[in-house]
Amino acid sequence: MAMIDGGELVARTLVAAGVTHAFGIHGGHLDSMLSAMARHGITLIDTRHEAAAGHAAEAWSRTTGQVGVCFVTSGPGFTNGYTPLASAHLDRVPLLMLTSSPPLREAELNVLQGGIDQIQAAAPVTRWAHRVSTTARIPDLVTSALRRTQAPTPGPVVLELPIDVLFRTVDEELASPPGPTTVGVPGPSAAAVAAVVDRLHAAERPLLVVGGGAARSAGASAALTALLDHAPMPVVASTWGHGVLDPDHPCWLGGLYELAALPFLAGAPDLVVLLGARRGFFLSRRMVPDGVDVVQVDLDGGEPGRLPVDLGVTSDVGELLRALAGPLQSRALPDRSAWIEATRAARDGFGLLFAEAPPVTPSGRIHPYVAAREVAGALDPDGILVFDGGESSGWISAFARASRPGSWFGNGYFGGLGVGPGFAVGAQAAHPDRPVVLYSGDGAIGFNLVEWDTMVRHGLPITTVVSNNLGWGMSFHGQEALFGADGHVVSDLPETRYDRIAESFGLYGERVEDPDEIGPAMRRARDSGRPACIDIAVAPEVVHPMMADMVGNIPEGYTPMPYYEPIPPGEV
Repeated sequence: MAMIDGGELVARTLVAAGVTHAFGIHGGHLDSMLSAMARHGITLIDTRHEAAAGHAAEAWSRTTGQVGVCFVTSGPGFTNGYTPLASAHLDRVPLLMLTSSPPLREAELNVLQGGIDQIQAAAPVTRWAHRVSTTARIPDLVTSALRRTQAPTPGPVVLELPIDVLFRTVDEELASPPGPTTVGVPGPSAAAVAAVVDRLHAAERPLLVVGGGAARSAGASAALTALLDHAPMPVVASTWGHGVLDPDHPCWLGGLYELAALPFLAGAPDLVVLLGARRGFFLSRRMVPDGVDVVQVDLDGGEPGRLPVDLGVTSDVGELLRALAGPLQSRALPDRSAWIEATRAARDGFGLLFAEAPPVTPSGRIHPYVAAREVAGALDPDGILVFDGGESSGWISAFARASRPGSWFGNGYFGGLGVGPGFAVGAQAAHPDRPVVLYSGDGAIGFNLVEWDTMVRHGLPITTVVSNNLGWGMSFHGQEALFGADGHVVSDLPETRYDRIAESFGLYGERVEDPDEIGPAMRRARDSGRPACIDIAVAPEVVHPMMADMVGNIPEGYTPMPYYEPIPPGEV
């Protein structure tokens, strides 16, 4: 009779499911599992904060299409990891968080790192949260957790393994068999395919918007490219959709900035097809105004309709694109060449606003548009760009260009700052052969700055670029718009030299105050072969245009609400 403990069962099940990496911080509750994972060849990347570990697992999932795995210890380890759970929940990222708890037999004895119901706390921000109460059931419950990260819609799962369940031994033959870990994806109904084909045939100015659902869909990139060969039409990407279509493709238009500029520079589309792109903050009414025929394709049948939609299709994006191929090829489609040519006027529409921007402003610091442009110009075509911050994310996103899905991403619907270092760690661990650059504001970098230590210890040559504008730019610009130039409250930061802090961790560090030196500094950072930090002195007085939509143009009588729609007079 061979006896085996719970930690060994977890490790064996993960390895059999194809898990190769996990991110987290040590906790004694997890020791039997962590030692077994190491024995079985799972690479354990220990971060300096559980939030960074969770975000690293998020990035692993975003860039590989596989489930990201993280581990956090009981109590404060779990609560520290709550933010990435919420982030993954809102952005639909498959993530498995393994945590622990005090012994079940001591649950009500006020023991160390206990006293809260972690499963109840996790339930609102997960697809499934479960406490394992029997060691022998670990294999089938771990595989159940992996399946649930992917279906019915992707998202995070928490599996709590109490310390006594992990350390207890059982007869190996009595352990449950593991279940399947992969799931099928839904395809569209015949009626839905016919309805989409009819709309695509009738539209004079169609537009496709690819989002995170397209980026995560197997084969969606190839299916979209094949579809455009027969039915060319302009394509833009929402925040998570960059890389689904080759940016050199003749139908490629750009991102959300180009979408916003389209009505002014080329005319409004009469049909917008949202391929795995969700409406809300990143795809608002301003981007897709009421009155436009909207088709929304989503794995979740309840998602279409948050904002006006004319046809909702419940389907995986790749499945729909493949289903459209035959019906579209059997019908003659209108010639859209004039429309596609007209839309090209919107390419780099954002850049037109700053064509005359001075490289250095009267403050003596670099214009943020120029800083972002020079950084983007120095990026490797096959690299990965992670962004973090408020206005800094807006500036760099104007230059979004990705060679494949999961190559350009950052702050999501949860809007949390400090995600960047963890995202960069996960992306670099998943793709050691591709350069990873983190573009962060000086406010955002402070949350998880100590992860520079993680990069050094694990040999992750990430280049961090700090857009240093002496404060929380989105915050103080919003305060100025609402309360005047003297309205700053807890939104200013000192002139911190982040390059020097980075050097103390063992990174290559460089400060840049001349815009012509940004590109050379980026190359020197990469050539160092080490993690690096480029601290760029950026002008704080330049306001990103998105702030006008967030806090400006308030109609008379409306109540201003920073970042949200103003409240009409009389609304209760």
